[in-house]
Amino acid sequence: MRRCLQALVASLRAPDEIIVVDDGSTDGSQATAASYGVRVLATSAGPRGPAHARNRGAAVATGDVLAFIDADVVVHADALARMESIFAAEPEVAALFGSYDEDPPAHGLASRYKNLQHHYVHQHGNREAVTFWAGCGAVRRSVFLAAGASMTATIGPASRTSN
Repeated sequence: MRRCLQALVASLRAPDEIIVVDDGSTDGSQATAASYGVRVLATSAGPRGPAHARNRGAAVATGDVLAFIDADVVVHADALARMESIFAAEPEVAALFGSYDEDPPAHGLASRYKNLQHHYVHQHGNREAVTFWAGCGAVRRSVFLAAGASMTATIGPASRTSN
């Protein structure tokens, strides 16, 4: 999560807000997130799952676009700016998601293979998608709320990198 937050804080287009939802971690994640000065929410009654955590974060977020970035994703410096420019230029776009990096930092063969396989699928797939990758995606708030705020997707843009 530290690398994820470092990347978000250093983004060329700074996020308007960063909300970290801690879904029952026991590894000091809340303290790590708080050290970056971000808003930290904790779920009650232990782990409730990623959909609950994302919905909890979305409920308190204030922006017109909700960006969901998983804690193990390190966005490129221009990722948020690219998201913003697509939403501004294409008002019909309801949501978008990023891609795994073509040069994953993971060193293990299996991890590199899966990262590169996902990169290929994301880069060569149909531009019109009926799916949403919540690891690094953004959705217009109005669309999210119209869907009943029940997307199974984490709030926010380390072994996978999104561009």
